[in-house]
Order: sequence, then C-alpha cells, then structure tokens
Amino acid sequence: MNNPLNMDLRARAELLAYLVSGHLLARQLTGDWLSPDHVVESTTLWMRRNGAGADVMQRVMLSSRALEVAQVLETAQLPVFTPDMVTTLFCENLRLDFRSETARAIYQHRLTRLVATRWF
Repeated sequence: MNNPLNMDLRARAELLAYLVSGHLLARQLTGDWLSPDHVVESTTLWMRRNGAGADVMQRVMLSSRALEVAQVLETAQLPVFTPDMVTTLFCENLRLDFRSETARAIYQHRLTRLVATRWF
C-alpha cells in the first residue's frame, strides 16, 4: 500500500516525539542510543500505525533530528526529563503515552521547534 505524502506539522511533531522517546528509553535501558536500523524500524512502525505517508527525504530529516534532540534533552536540567520519567513514555502497545507529562513535554518541544524553524 502506498500512502500519500500526508504528514502535517502535528504528525511530524508526533513522529519526532516518538523517535526521541525511543532514543531516551533505549539510552536509559541499555546505555546506548537506538541503532540506525531500529530508528528505521520505529519510523516505519509509527507511520503504519498512524496511516502517515512521507517521502524518503522527509523520513531521513525527521529521524536524524530525533537523535540530536534526545542528546540535548538527556543533558538538559529540566525536571520533566529525569531518568525515572523516561520509563513512563510508552503504553503497553508501544504508542506514546500522552498521559505522561514527559511525553507531552517532548511533543510540545518538537511542535514548538518545528513552528519556530518554519519547517512546515
């Protein structure tokens, strides 16, 4: 099935939040960031679950930003990004758990940055 290119600003922010959260969780559990293979797999999984479509360049741009953001958030001195909070990012079905303050903060951070950079 070929999805149209339909990722609006909020969808891009949610995908970025999902990938950033995945990086932070992997770092917390294993000490390493997600491998490139895992990032591709996570991106594909998110896009299928959400019926999203993006060309290769858009997927690469989004996924490469995710690691940069995760690295910045890991060292940020913000109370919402503590190691203990990272484990609350996902539901049992591996979707972002927006009941988590941390997940909401990461999503809002990404949405705000996308708007600020005019990356529509």
